[in-house]
Amino acid sequence: MNAAPSKPSLNTSYVELWHRVGIALLIFTATLLVAYWVLWFADRGIVASEHTTQYIAFEQAVPLADGWLVLTALAAAMQLWRRRPNALMWLCMFGGAGLYLCALDVLYNLEHGVYTMGRGGASELGLNIATAAMSIGTLIVGWHFRRDVLGKLGDVT
Repeated sequence: MNAAPSKPSLNTSYVELWHRVGIALLIFTATLLVAYWVLWFADRGIVASEHTTQYIAFEQAVPLADGWLVLTALAAAMQLWRRRPNALMWLCMFGGAGLYLCALDVLYNLEHGVYTMGRGGASELGLNIATAAMSIGTLIVGWHFRRDVLGKLGDVT
């Protein structure tokens, strides 16, 4: 007796839409991060929320970590585009790195009263919310579509 064929985990068009949107969001995020650092080093006043020595020292410590975030975003996008199973690993690294950096930023902003500094504080809060949402969203969506990312129709635990 033949076993019934496995059913795809989700509607194929839904998966394809997620696939394209995910790649676009990852590339968009990497582009924004690169643009931020280009502006920071070209004319810090455009993107700086405050101009204290502590704030500048804190921000000057972040480019390497943000570079890692850019690398993980681009690697995840490339591996999704290439339909490689290791895209799930890159998605998880991107989500985890984003949450870690967001936590550092939020703690600094809370300890130094940045959120209450008018427009600069509001932009920092918006950036932190967007970073947390993108990071958590990447982890949730990556896990939700793990069977499709891994290229398997069976259960993946």
